[in-house]
Amino acid sequence: MEIQYNNKGSVIFNFNLFFLCFTVVAAILLCLMLYPEKATSGPYLDSVHGSSSYGVNRTSLSAFGYSKGNCAHCHEQHALIGGSEPNPTGGPDKYVLFYTNHISQTDNFCFKCHTDVSSYQTGGLVNRSYSYRAGGYSDTLNDILEAFSFTSPSTSHNLDDIITFITTKSWGYTDDSNPCAACHNPHMAKGDPANAGSSTKSSGTRDYSPVSLPSLHSKDNNAWGLWGDNIPIATERMSNYTAGYQAPYRSGGSTYEPDGSTTTNGSNLVDFVTFCTDCHDNSNSIWSTTLGGNLKTIDWNIEKHGKGVSDGLDGAGGIRSPYSTTDKVLACTDCHEPHGAPNVVLIRKEVNGGTLSGQITTLTTLLNKELGYLCNRCHTEDTPGSNNWAGVHHNDVFPIACGGSSPDLICHGIIAGDWACRTCSRCHYHGAVVTDGTYSRRTF
Repeated sequence: MEIQYNNKGSVIFNFNLFFLCFTVVAAILLCLMLYPEKATSGPYLDSVHGSSSYGVNRTSLSAFGYSKGNCAHCHEQHALIGGSEPNPTGGPDKYVLFYTNHISQTDNFCFKCHTDVSSYQTGGLVNRSYSYRAGGYSDTLNDILEAFSFTSPSTSHNLDDIITFITTKSWGYTDDSNPCAACHNPHMAKGDPANAGSSTKSSGTRDYSPVSLPSLHSKDNNAWGLWGDNIPIATERMSNYTAGYQAPYRSGGSTYEPDGSTTTNGSNLVDFVTFCTDCHDNSNSIWSTTLGGNLKTIDWNIEKHGKGVSDGLDGAGGIRSPYSTTDKVLACTDCHEPHGAPNVVLIRKEVNGGTLSGQITTLTTLLNKELGYLCNRCHTEDTPGSNNWAGVHHNDVFPIACGGSSPDLICHGIIAGDWACRTCSRCHYHGAVVTDGTYSRRTF
């Protein structure tokens, strides 16, 4: 409506303009009421949840004509739709969600669709492990709830611990936040199309950006952008590191992770080092219910299995292809699952083109060389398949490898009167530096 003045200085109105504006607004509101299935939410429409092809599609709303991706599949502003409440009943909860945002490790709003049993997503959902999708491993795990349900000796990211941690940071999270939102912006996340579990990742069935940096979280979902999409600048892929990145083999050993292509420099992989160390750094105190204490604070800039690079002599026992003694940065997902794994500390079942030859149930028991199952996917032991590393260590150029003058304190222990090798993790773990008083060496 436009205010005008006549020649006597009195206010008059331009009713033609007012009527036009009113008509346009009324038309928009009418369309929204008549066609609730039409979502108009910008970048949300490009997300995995907002996609009109495979986005959210709650089974109980199908009778109301809501299209895939419509906001009402997750949010119930009035609980009732058409005079009845769609399943599940009892909502809405925080953020007008149709179910309680978070209750426990296995009871969470996201799991109501991301499960293969009684999923509210029409047709159910299949979400495979990283070992399956990126590594080509024949894994039977097929949903996110299952991944977070691993218990000892298997492991999962603890959702309650995540909530505890993110609410201590000045990142905009609250006690009402969903722990899944620590890593994923649900309104922008991209990834594999729904139910793409029948095949491993390929350049045509995946997206680079399922995650968003926790420290950049905000209430403005447009500002809380994706990590790995190289927007606004091309610095969010593993190929950005000066030292370079070498992609591990996919199962079979002829193509590379994560998409079965011949790309090896990480230009097709999210910079998961920066992403993971947004929380797991050298200063953050992160409580672990599983371990019963705070996680180690680690300077990943100097870790050989992290942002740091090897010293060029770690191959004394041999390095498996496609790796070499050439200095390279590793991605966290080269060895670890993001959600849950059948091994301790989220260690993958498949690494560098092959399956681990045994389960890793503990890292600290004397005489336990289970960590060697992981090590020998990239390093060679005394004889192939033996998981025996005595010769490798005794013939190493470093005196510390055999314990220097105190082997009983470093590499060996006495059991039933005989010398015995200690567990690998006595010397090899993130943040480890071993010294015998005369020589010091970073061993991982």
